[in-house]
Amino acid sequence: MMTNDDKSLRFFFFSLLAGFCLLTPVTAGAVEVERVVSPMGIEAWLVENDSIPVISMEFAFLGGTATDPEGKAGRANLVSVLLDEGAGDLDSQEFQGRLSDSAISLSFDAGPDAFFGSLQTVSRFSGEAFELLRLAINEPRFDEEPVERMRAAVAASIRQQTGDPGWLSRRAFYDLAYPDHPYGDPSRGTIETLNDLTVEDLRTFVEERLARDNLLIGVTGDISAEELAPVLDDVFGGLPAESAPFDIPAVEMQGQGQTVLVERDGPQSILLMAQPGISRDDPDYYPALVMNYILGGGGFESRLTQELRAERGLTYGVSSYLVENEKTTMLMLDTSLTNQNVATAIDLIRQEWRRMKEEGATQEEVDGAKTYMTGSFPLAFTSTDRIAGTLLFMQLHDLGIDYIDTRNDRVEAVTLEQVNAVAERLLDPAALATVVVGDPADDIGPEITRQAADIVARELGRGGS
Repeated sequence: MMTNDDKSLRFFFFSLLAGFCLLTPVTAGAVEVERVVSPMGIEAWLVENDSIPVISMEFAFLGGTATDPEGKAGRANLVSVLLDEGAGDLDSQEFQGRLSDSAISLSFDAGPDAFFGSLQTVSRFSGEAFELLRLAINEPRFDEEPVERMRAAVAASIRQQTGDPGWLSRRAFYDLAYPDHPYGDPSRGTIETLNDLTVEDLRTFVEERLARDNLLIGVTGDISAEELAPVLDDVFGGLPAESAPFDIPAVEMQGQGQTVLVERDGPQSILLMAQPGISRDDPDYYPALVMNYILGGGGFESRLTQELRAERGLTYGVSSYLVENEKTTMLMLDTSLTNQNVATAIDLIRQEWRRMKEEGATQEEVDGAKTYMTGSFPLAFTSTDRIAGTLLFMQLHDLGIDYIDTRNDRVEAVTLEQVNAVAERLLDPAALATVVVGDPADDIGPEITRQAADIVARELGRGGS
């Protein structure tokens, strides 16, 4: 039985871990990235910081939910919620108990293009933390009780999300934009596909995707390169050397210029609009970042916020952002507003899109965007987990190990002429796909009308109720 002293000690370490993960003295100017290669050739990028007794590790295996076979959508996601539910000789309760007793945070997540893992621990318990991680990825149990419990939890989450208008807007958008592509499949699956998943399906994902050749790792905190190298072999060395091949075809978003109305009662509507975007390896990517900040990504400074909120009071907020997957890109915006304002907002957004394309930005806007973007960049380095996440992000996008040192220089080098050139090249108001969830008071143009109940019914499938 755990004594009061044991409980107090565990609470202390949880508090210590949370505090250090959120508040760490590392700043962008002090970040030095080191490439660490283990004896087995496993590579990790490390930022050592021994001023605090915390270690954060973020890692990814390439190939995520987009590799789910047809009819098995939700497979990668179900694996992600089960890897810490029993491994090796430890059943679910024992595994979770050891995590809790040592204040270790271990979690997994499945994105479209990669399967992610996250580990945070105080240095005192790093040996236990790395051993539990090793067990989770090398020897997951997938026992019947946790499988059915987590299957039910995911199903409950799917049922709950069907009442969210924001979810309805994105589900309708991805149906329109990627109708015959894995990016269009629901990442958690439907109730039907979720119920059809077997333990063998889960084991197949682990065998095919969790391998050393598609592994990327970022580590930050109280661990040296010499200490990390053998840990990499201990934790990941038992995985297969090679992952199974997969092919996700490149795709451009469909539905350009189309409008979808998902009818839903209520005083508010959700508005989502998107067009094809720009890839990170495009020479115009950084000018596009600056352009988007001016158009809709800069909060109160952006043109869309000024026009829709400050000048007209149509919405509390509107935001645009670049979306980049491995095989597609988008420039997307979303907002919520009353039904009476939907048609007006759509017209104004298209007007601002066209004005930026045809007239471009001003030097003052470009200077302001660059000042904010370079000044806010150090916020990525205010916690150990954020630094480790940035190291992983750098590897996922092939940004180079010197990215932290060079990123702001790349932003500073952007000129007004480059911003206006990429705006003219990229922006196309006629290509905007539009999804409205709600009951707009005025005509929003020729639209494809869908019933929210139809989307929900498909999501719930034969297991729905």
